[in-house]
Amino acid sequence: MILQALNNYYDRKQQDLPPFGFEEKAIPFIIVLDEAGHFVHLEANSEIEEGKSIVRPLRVPKATGRSGAKAYETAYCLWDHYGYVVQQPRMAKPEALPTKKDVADAQKQHASFKREVVRISNDLPDDTGVQAVQLFIQSENEIAQLKAHDIWPECLKVKGCNLTFRLAGSNHLVCQSPQVIDWVTSRSLSKEDVQTGFCLVTGKPAEIVRLHDVVSGVSQKPAPLAAINEPAYTSFGKDKGFNFPVGMQAVFKYTTALNHLLRKSSSNKFRITDTSYVCWAERPNKLEGFTPLFLSSADDDPDSTAKAVKTLFSSIYNGAYQASDGQDRFFVLGLSPNSARIVVRYWKTGTIGEFVENYALWFSDLELTGRGHYGYPSLKKLLRATALQFKDDNIPPNLPGEVVRAILSGGRLPETLIQAVLRRIRAEKGNVIYSRACAIKAYLNRKYRFATTGQGELTVSLDKEETRIGYCLGRLFAVLEKLQLDAQPGIKATIRDRYYSSASTAPKTVFGTLIRLSTHHIKKLENPAWRVNAEKRIGEVMRIITDFPAHLNLENQGLFALGYYHQKQDFYTKKTDQGEDK
Repeated sequence: MILQALNNYYDRKQQDLPPFGFEEKAIPFIIVLDEAGHFVHLEANSEIEEGKSIVRPLRVPKATGRSGAKAYETAYCLWDHYGYVVQQPRMAKPEALPTKKDVADAQKQHASFKREVVRISNDLPDDTGVQAVQLFIQSENEIAQLKAHDIWPECLKVKGCNLTFRLAGSNHLVCQSPQVIDWVTSRSLSKEDVQTGFCLVTGKPAEIVRLHDVVSGVSQKPAPLAAINEPAYTSFGKDKGFNFPVGMQAVFKYTTALNHLLRKSSSNKFRITDTSYVCWAERPNKLEGFTPLFLSSADDDPDSTAKAVKTLFSSIYNGAYQASDGQDRFFVLGLSPNSARIVVRYWKTGTIGEFVENYALWFSDLELTGRGHYGYPSLKKLLRATALQFKDDNIPPNLPGEVVRAILSGGRLPETLIQAVLRRIRAEKGNVIYSRACAIKAYLNRKYRFATTGQGELTVSLDKEETRIGYCLGRLFAVLEKLQLDAQPGIKATIRDRYYSSASTAPKTVFGTLIRLSTHHIKKLENPAWRVNAEKRIGEVMRIITDFPAHLNLENQGLFALGYYHQKQDFYTKKTDQGEDK
């Protein structure tokens, strides 16, 4: 299913993606030659974006895999790094001297590149560009002129700098000429690397490849998405890729599509901890660019993202996504690095309508009093709210991926979310900040939505009719804290600093003491009207509470924090003349 969806995406984006046998590669410098193979100029292939120099990707023949002690024997078609192209040894710094081993390696690499160019020039004797490249690499004098060029030191600053060729006056690279394109397309693999059979992706007869192309953008080093590298996984005498037959064309399409989705400038990509996610639709859709923006771990403006939901998908207002593209398929793929190949961590497919409605549901679950000031919390802020010192390194390792899954599917949030949030609140002496309150409300609402107990979902602001014990105790704690602040202005430590942890977990051991303290605080209020208001607030909550339980479970601890947050926000909400909240 994944490979089929990626193949279809390649077909959809075929005009923008490289043809069979080619790929897009970041090549910092282009060697400009004349038709006689004389060096003309070294051209920088970069542009300035937001104050940074960005190398433009170029369409070149696809690189073949090379590794091991004899990796130097494999040279690429009319492009490669400077060791292959001009026999430049690897150096730690531009002014440093290379080691003897690096010099020997560069000589072997350059010899392999020469053999590859000779092979191409023999097959394409009429291609002026190919013949010029052959003449250039055979001339030590021309290579010396290149290394004497003004910007050659800039090339040396790039580790393993890739180079390619262009004829002076030509608009395309030498490797992009029609003859070279035909030559690359018609190349066939050795008999050891290909067999005939039925492709699992297309269901048609095809040349089955033994090794699949690698994918970049997930691991530090490019790695295949599909591979078998242990004898234990072979069957019926078939090893490697022959054990899961995929045709050469299908392999090229799915790897090219995936590399395109994972490229640095991709608007279809986002990253959560060590997992890279890509998303796409079967037809062009605004949801492709919205999803990474919405779920990105970068610090963005989540409130503007919510507005984008309402603007792009206003039909949700009627309870369902009614646009004409609602039944188009949408795909989300999560990939993580591994030692041998890339690991599929997440795969979800559904209709555009289903995804949009799940996004809208998420914003509804996050809706909380205070949003007018703070905006919707981004996913990164929610995750940081669970971590010590709000640092990304302290976020529970599996939590981000589980939260993303819940958002995309509209399902329950993991229990580890509320556990981590409550742990931080207790550790920080009742610091129920906005993002933590949002996380608690979203968790509880999703729990109640899927429960069979018939419990209602929590409201956006203070609910004075709410009777769940945890919520009422949280309200009472906030009321008692407000009373203490009014009675002792400027106090540095309140009952929250001393009693919040015990009150939210074992209320019976604490609230007796807090009620007794409140009588002393009421007496300290100088204004009689303040005393009446304080007693009225306490009585309003106490009429609902019939008993103080010995312990509160995880759910009621969350309700306690939310009730405390709601009540405190209500204190600071301006009132209209009619007594309603603005």
